[in-house]
Amino acid sequence: MQSKLWMYSTLMLSSSVFAGSFIDNSTVDLTTRNFYFDRDYQEVSKYPAAKDWSQGLIFRANSGYTEGTVGFGLDILATAGFALDASADYAGTGNLPRDPVTNEPASSYGQIGVTGKSKISKTELKVGTLRPMNPVLVASPARLLPQTYRGISLESKDIQNLDFQSAYIDQVNHRDSTNWENMKISGVNGRFKPADTDQLYYLGGNYQLIPSTKLTSFYMDVEDLYNQSMFGVTYNHKFNDSNNFSSQLRYYRSREDGQAKAGLVDNDLIHAYFELKHQNHKFILATFHHNGDTAFPYLTNGETGLLIDTWPAEFLNPKEHVYSFRYEYDFKNYVPGLRFMTRYTTGDNIYAPNLGGTNLKEHETDFDIGYTVQNGPLKNLGLRARYAMYDNNMLSTANIKPSNETRFNIDYTWKFK
Repeated sequence: MQSKLWMYSTLMLSSSVFAGSFIDNSTVDLTTRNFYFDRDYQEVSKYPAAKDWSQGLIFRANSGYTEGTVGFGLDILATAGFALDASADYAGTGNLPRDPVTNEPASSYGQIGVTGKSKISKTELKVGTLRPMNPVLVASPARLLPQTYRGISLESKDIQNLDFQSAYIDQVNHRDSTNWENMKISGVNGRFKPADTDQLYYLGGNYQLIPSTKLTSFYMDVEDLYNQSMFGVTYNHKFNDSNNFSSQLRYYRSREDGQAKAGLVDNDLIHAYFELKHQNHKFILATFHHNGDTAFPYLTNGETGLLIDTWPAEFLNPKEHVYSFRYEYDFKNYVPGLRFMTRYTTGDNIYAPNLGGTNLKEHETDFDIGYTVQNGPLKNLGLRARYAMYDNNMLSTANIKPSNETRFNIDYTWKFK
């Protein structure tokens, strides 16, 4: 019944006559993604590595809006994934669906997401497949195919300097799945009890206080699991064309919600981010300071909206103090389209008696090099290689284990309109 409700709502929103800017302002593109993933564990575990090689197709057709005071439109997201080299012996990448008993990977999978939309002035309503990207909820793009959610969203920029965002969501379709399902709290390292819900809502936005300063605030309620409040300020100062400084300070407050099916949630996170750009160089310093009795909560198979981005690990343990140092270089003066990044992230003061101690440590070193073809018949072809080394002093029962991780991907997008 619930699935039919979403279908009928989507059809009603998109039933207006196709006219004018509906076609003129539409975009149609197809992205092909060839992805190799290899997380090689450095200690004995059930699986020696999580690895596979796969091919993905991501088709997007987004209409404009019909003419009139109220405009109507329709978006389509169709995805397909194919296993090129994968086996049951190397499960856990999040790229391919797996048999729950044998761990055998599916040879292919896919889905079609439809979103009806309407617009009045600068206020936009969407019903159907959603891909939220904000400080409290992120639809993860970090595997072969993107994660999607199902729900209703409302966004508005009608008030000057304010970008308002809100949504109600009832289901998620994960990166390695073709099924809509309830949302679950991440139970990495036994932090929370296994629990799920079919209701989530968030609201918040960004307010440009002055040209150099932006205020951000969001609230999300994941019914009967947890709620999360976020407050932040962003400051940007441009010295000249070659030098720019920006910073963000954020505070997250997370607590259990309703029936507290996942158990206690008690985390206060202070998050700071500082970035200095000098010509082709970029230097970044960021930190987490966790307070409270539990880890920072987020949804299974998803990502957080935090600004420290790591790969094998996530640095969200109880009471953990985290520092991340990042350097980027753009070779545009020598090889346009070539860029490089390296990052070192370290965390200590981890309180996890069930994993071996009350002052545990972890650290990760990352390297990322990418090249985008600038001209010729292969213009916009993207090549990317990533390598990470992660270690910790937790017990072997920890879900996040010491590992060396390699990722290669080749992306190309055809733009048909």
